[in-house]
Amino acid sequence: MNRNARLFAAAALMAVLSACGAKGPLFLPEKPAEEAPVTPATTPETTPAPAVPAEPPIDPATVPATDGNG
Repeated sequence: MNRNARLFAAAALMAVLSACGAKGPLFLPEKPAEEAPVTPATTPETTPAPAVPAEPPIDPATVPATDGNG
């Protein structure tokens, strides 16, 4: 046998022996159980909050420092 035929035979043998790589015995998957149709959850209707402007962030440079004694 020439070199190419040996390489092809070795590659074919490795492919057959490796198969798909799954370990364990082969089995047929079971049919999935029939499931009940899923209905979307209803969200309670909420009224929007009144449009109150948010307070501006506090700038630490404008707040007087405390000495920690209250």
